[in-house]
Amino acid sequence: MFEKLLSALPYNPSLVQQLSFYSKRMKRESVVRRTGLIFLVLAFFVQFFAFMSPPQSTVAYSTNDMINGGITSRADAVSACQNDTKSYGTVLRDFGISCAAVASATTVSLSSKDYSNSLYSMGWIPQGQTIKRTGKATQEVGPLNLVGVTAPNTLYGRLLSSFDTYDHSTYKALKVVSSTGKTYFILYDCGNLVAIGQPTPIPPCQYNPELLPGDEKCYPPCAYNQSVPATSPQCFEPCPIPGKSNLPKNSPECVAPCPYNKALPANSPKCFEPCKYNKAVPANSPQCYPPCEYNPSLPSTSPSCKPCDKAVSSVDALACIERHKTATNVTQKIADANNTKANGGDVITYSLTSQNNGKADIKDFIVFENLSDVLDYATVTDAHGGVLDGNGAISWPAETIKAGATITKQVTVTVKNPVPVTPVGTSDGAHFDSFMTNVYGDTVTIELPQPPAKAIQTVAATLPNTGPGTTIAIFGAVVIIASYCFARTRLLYSEALIAVQDNNSGGF
Repeated sequence: MFEKLLSALPYNPSLVQQLSFYSKRMKRESVVRRTGLIFLVLAFFVQFFAFMSPPQSTVAYSTNDMINGGITSRADAVSACQNDTKSYGTVLRDFGISCAAVASATTVSLSSKDYSNSLYSMGWIPQGQTIKRTGKATQEVGPLNLVGVTAPNTLYGRLLSSFDTYDHSTYKALKVVSSTGKTYFILYDCGNLVAIGQPTPIPPCQYNPELLPGDEKCYPPCAYNQSVPATSPQCFEPCPIPGKSNLPKNSPECVAPCPYNKALPANSPKCFEPCKYNKAVPANSPQCYPPCEYNPSLPSTSPSCKPCDKAVSSVDALACIERHKTATNVTQKIADANNTKANGGDVITYSLTSQNNGKADIKDFIVFENLSDVLDYATVTDAHGGVLDGNGAISWPAETIKAGATITKQVTVTVKNPVPVTPVGTSDGAHFDSFMTNVYGDTVTIELPQPPAKAIQTVAATLPNTGPGTTIAIFGAVVIIASYCFARTRLLYSEALIAVQDNNSGGF
């Protein structure tokens, strides 16, 4: 239209009014397009900064994580296994998983309700039978009996789906197969091991509970030489004659006066070393056995020789400890503060009771309590003789608990005021969940008030993908087109203005 008006102007000067009107319209259009270009450039920079500074998780790792901060690749899991970080390699070995198996694992996407909702996630901290935040049952098992992993490092298993805020959650995980053919998963977020069904470690060696069955030193020991197997040719009753102990007792060369009865030859049926527990039988007789310290009528090796019914062996005295825990809200004068609501500044005293229900004294018993979940919202104001470490665990000096005796330890905490509004963690759904939950035999849970900022928070298993790369490309194209249109409008406006001025001055 502009070109037609401009070409006809020399022959029809009256068209200058239309050209002037067209020039004003082009000027207004230039203003509109300039404004649009400015907003497009601003939007472009917003997307550019979103691309350069992607969103990051705001909550640090939990002490429940088997690998602090989780893993970012399969190599991280292999490294933790080989270096035995936080006993990680030892735990995997107890489930029949080698570091080589981890190195050959594949990355999969795992739903919390896969395998008919039978996935159990393992971690260092007990959660109790219900996750207060979700209200879902954990079906928690533990502490698990692991070889080479002892208190305070104890492992627990609970349903992976119990941490779901909604119907289910999806996790990035390594799929690994154990030496027994069982399938396990290693979660990227926390390194925690996930089993199909309740986690069951490989039972320890029956001859040495510190070893696994496949260990080369797991064998029935020789009764006369504990350093060799019972089936070894070097396992024999030695000749009792001084200087001939390297010979078997039944060797023809082992002949001498009976060292126990000089009136008898050494090869006499009545010449034997008397049992130190019963002089009437030989020392190598099946009737010669050290009596059970809990029942003298039983041998010490009898499965029934144990300090209490819960014990699995004669030395398993710790199984006889019955643990209980209570909490008292001193500020609100609530004797039993379990399942109650505390406010900022409240003083709460936890009492930990350990009762020895067995027949044996337990020496060097350490009362240990993990307060990491409590310390999310409170600080220890009186440890009552306990020592708090950097991982939120408190312990008291070792002491002996007599058979039938009970000891009680206390720790006093003060709820932070104001109550923190830190978001719920993604690797541990019980981290900053507005509940102070911990377990010592009994589960004690104290609810905290939720400020409005906390009440609207939700937990996402993965960070949102805003697509900054694609958006930048689209906005870049739009900015280029808008810049071209703006420049063309400015040019047409300038040409129209020149034409009007020339016509007024008689140029045409």
